[in-house]
Amino acid sequence: MIQPPANALRRQAFASLGLVILVAVMLLSGCQPKKYRLRADNEVRHLVQSNVRDPESPLNDFNIYANPNSRLFDPNPPDFEPMPPDDPRAATFMDVVDHKRGYAGWEKNGLTPFVENPNWAFYLCPDEDGTIPIDMRAAVALSLDHSRRYQSRLEDLYLAALDVSFERFRFDTQFFGGYEIFFTADGPDRSTGRSSNLSLATRDVRLTKLYATGGELVVGLANRLMWEFSGADDFTGTTLLDFSLIQPLLKRRGRLRVLEELTDAERALLAEVRELERFRRGFYANIVTGLNPDLLNGGNVAIGASAAGGFLGLLQDTQEIRNQQASVTGLRDSLDQLQAAFEADRIDRFQVDLARQALFAAQSGLISLKAVYQARLDAYKLTLGLPPEAPLTIDDPLLNRFNLLDPPLLELQEDVAAVIQRLRNREAPPPEAPWQEVVTEVRELLERSIAHVEIVEEDVRLLMEALPTRRKNLRRLASRVAEAGSDVDATAYSPDDLDRRVAQVQAERDRFYARVRNLFPRLPEIERPDQYREMLNWLVALSGELQELMLIQAGARLDTVTLRPIEIDSYQALQIARCNRRDLQNARADLVDAWRQVEFTKADLAGFLNVVFEGDISNVGDNPIRLRGTTGRLRVGAEFDAPLTRLVERNVYRAAQIGYQRARRDYYEFEDTISLGLRNTLRNAELNQLDFELTRAAVQVAISQVALTRLRLSEPPRVGATETFDSNTVRDLVTAIDSLLGAQNDILGVWINYQVLRLGLDFNLGTMRLDEQGMWIDPGVFSVETLPPCEDCVPGAPRAFDAPEYAVRSPVAPENPGEETIEPGPLQPAPLELEAPEQDELRLPVPEGESVLRAAPQKVEAAHFLSTSPRPPQVVAAPHVSTANDAYPVTPATAISPVRTAGPTSPPAAVSTDPPPRGDQQSTMIRLRLVPEPRIVPPDPHIVPPDNDRRIRRDHPPR
Repeated sequence: MIQPPANALRRQAFASLGLVILVAVMLLSGCQPKKYRLRADNEVRHLVQSNVRDPESPLNDFNIYANPNSRLFDPNPPDFEPMPPDDPRAATFMDVVDHKRGYAGWEKNGLTPFVENPNWAFYLCPDEDGTIPIDMRAAVALSLDHSRRYQSRLEDLYLAALDVSFERFRFDTQFFGGYEIFFTADGPDRSTGRSSNLSLATRDVRLTKLYATGGELVVGLANRLMWEFSGADDFTGTTLLDFSLIQPLLKRRGRLRVLEELTDAERALLAEVRELERFRRGFYANIVTGLNPDLLNGGNVAIGASAAGGFLGLLQDTQEIRNQQASVTGLRDSLDQLQAAFEADRIDRFQVDLARQALFAAQSGLISLKAVYQARLDAYKLTLGLPPEAPLTIDDPLLNRFNLLDPPLLELQEDVAAVIQRLRNREAPPPEAPWQEVVTEVRELLERSIAHVEIVEEDVRLLMEALPTRRKNLRRLASRVAEAGSDVDATAYSPDDLDRRVAQVQAERDRFYARVRNLFPRLPEIERPDQYREMLNWLVALSGELQELMLIQAGARLDTVTLRPIEIDSYQALQIARCNRRDLQNARADLVDAWRQVEFTKADLAGFLNVVFEGDISNVGDNPIRLRGTTGRLRVGAEFDAPLTRLVERNVYRAAQIGYQRARRDYYEFEDTISLGLRNTLRNAELNQLDFELTRAAVQVAISQVALTRLRLSEPPRVGATETFDSNTVRDLVTAIDSLLGAQNDILGVWINYQVLRLGLDFNLGTMRLDEQGMWIDPGVFSVETLPPCEDCVPGAPRAFDAPEYAVRSPVAPENPGEETIEPGPLQPAPLELEAPEQDELRLPVPEGESVLRAAPQKVEAAHFLSTSPRPPQVVAAPHVSTANDAYPVTPATAISPVRTAGPTSPPAAVSTDPPPRGDQQSTMIRLRLVPEPRIVPPDPHIVPPDNDRRIRRDHPPR
């Protein structure tokens, strides 16, 4: 072979070296980090979308990047993050550590003094006074933008999708490879003498492919180029192309084993999508009610008046503060009247001081309520993801219906009281200029009073519109109270009593109009300075009329409030939850995962047997691309390992079996917990509806008490008496105002608790829907018709006490003595009559030598056993039907057709397809409902069932 000249050989070598270095530099540079990040984002988005069923779900456009107006938003490039602020002492170890100079490039991306988004506060849009008023919708929007918990759950879903992408990548065709370049120079004293060479060789260049059956294909390429620069200055090139295909046949074989990790990842991603959807609904419930969704699952919501949390709790606090302010206003007005009575020698000093003491106590309570409210508001800001110094204020009209005493009307009352106090402190007529200011102020008070009269008239109109719904709800509650036979006062649920109260409100309104028609026109007649006493008396009368107006308004608004009913029972609720709850769907998937682990670990008990097919081909001579078949080789064989020692695999297999049994128990315990929570929620909701009417009646009584005590204060003095008020007048007044405050807070608490229960019920049913802004779409009346339908529903296995599966004994008397009838259930398939031999065991009529699987290849879904004994027929749950060859269990019983038994007069006889015998014979009939099924796996013949406790018996039901 003719070798090229040495100089040409060197030029060829260095040209090849330059080309290899250029290709290596291009490959090592790879893609930019941003491209890798965006590829991951796109792949995750598609994976999440493939598991979302709701076309309106926000997960259809899934990403984990925060909005620019969020506190979580990072304005810096994510692939080149600047260094955040560090602790000064800890930072020294990044520069010098153990007297060694550290890495100098920590600050190559720059420094930033911020950890949070520095511009997020500008998006809150405060008012002119610097405060940020929020309603419920704004609170939910803030929480979605700023909550750290919600962001963490989004990132959990992202990481789960990355796991799926990796498992899918394992089944893709994968390419690997590298290259190595070495220049070697040996000295003259080495065994080979002075020499030098340049070597270029591939590093593990291969293509791999994993198949779902467990087979693995590997195609490799090995190439080596060497130039010798000493001696003969020659060149050598070798190439080897090989492949290897290995297919396991026993251990680690098949789709069961190979696809397990991919299946786990896909199911985990689906579960994570469902968990995020459920978390988002529970997150709304937590923001609005302050309750943990796990507590909502158990129906652990208080009955009656108790404080809620979250946004509703803050609203409740603000309303209670308003109620307390109304109480303070009422006490202050009453104190003014008592002070006037004391100056007229109509009451003693002790009762005036008693009213003043009650006023001071109410003012102190008001200060405490405001302090508690501020503390809870600061804690709520942290729940939203905001700092506690954020100037938020709660402003939502949701509870305006409980402003039984309108706040502007209370302010008007306070302004009237202030003018009364100024005039009362004067001992002489005021000068002309200040008096005109007083007249102007009093005229404004009159105009405001006329405006509030119109507001109260609107409240009365709304009451008349709500009357039909109120009557319907009261009739429904009255029927429930009558069915329960409780000792509750039925007048609270009487529509007639409601009509009487409405008529009373209208009558009081008419009397009020008659009085103010005489009062309001008198103002122009008493506007001179020397008439300041008449003006004072007119203002006192106006204050009293405003008190009457507030009572009329309170009565009208109180009877306008309604509760939306819940018209589903516990059975319907459980069926809806089993169909819609995402956590229950995940629980079913977890149960199947535990079952799959049994099959997965069972495969490890087998031996090791692989079929191997390998081959390679190389080049001829020094030409690295001259591949010839004459240099090839094929190799076929098998490798195996006998299962002689499988102790570890055996233990893992038994652990998987036990784990599956535990998973079964955990599943139906979880379903029982859901059923318990739904039953508690429905029970508490009904009790709250009943309690709401009772607290409404208590508020009405409290309003009446306040009206009566105020009427006693306005009574004229008796002739010849120096005191017109007895010693209990003020005490009764204080007690009445305090009772009204407590009753107002109670009815507010009951209403809020009922709303929490409704929200919790929608959440626990799995039917809760949110709009695009994350707000709850209230279904209104809870019924089967109003709740959203379930698509592709798989409600799971039947439960033992599902209501429609029970047989109902006919109330009709039997035709002949000793006969009993069971009415058919909802389904009417043709029954199969089986013989009942004299033994305490039921045998199917299987031909001799035939298996029960061939004779009855159906799943026995239900069975009824009726004995001929005098005691009533019993529904037998889970009996054991057996034959001489096989046996399989029967699920809970269902009546499917009328079954009769004759009276006990003789020993039992077998039942055939002929009509039941009469007279002095005795019969036993078994009817089974059969559902076609591909096959039934018989029980393990090595497992012997207990003595007779799992077989159908005549003397007692099975265990």
